[in-house]
Amino acid sequence: MAMSLRLVMVMGFLAIAPAVAAQEKAFIIRHAEKEATGADPGLTAAGREMASNWSRMLASAGIDIVLHTDARRSRETGSIIAQALGVGRSETAMADVAGLFDLLEFDHAEDNVLIVAHTETIPGILARLGVEENVRIASDDYRNLFAVTFGESGEASLVRLRLP
Repeated sequence: MAMSLRLVMVMGFLAIAPAVAAQEKAFIIRHAEKEATGADPGLTAAGREMASNWSRMLASAGIDIVLHTDARRSRETGSIIAQALGVGRSETAMADVAGLFDLLEFDHAEDNVLIVAHTETIPGILARLGVEENVRIASDDYRNLFAVTFGESGEASLVRLRLP
């Protein structure tokens, strides 16, 4: 009886553990500044420069892979950064946060990742990583870097930085 109770307790703990507890670090940014028009806008010149600035800022962060969405602005941001860092990249559908976490859990569980996401998806991504802080991003704000680290027991810690 005691063994069954312990098994149930362990299974319950595993069910609520953060999705990427095996990872040491996850970095999340919003795509860089986008064009104002079009169904799938690309980056502005300032946005391409911003992506280059992100790559310089993240050069010593130990990133193994860049994950981005299939939206042109996210793909362009991720491509610029991945190329500058000399790492690979992978793509998911813009609204498929579950697919993103499948990539994190199954393909990149041991990697330090950079996730290039969107204003409307970043709060949910952070929450799913175990961040308790309620994060809001203004629609014209492209300069946030959310660095999530994971402790020994899988608890998430958030550091929020800004690109100048």
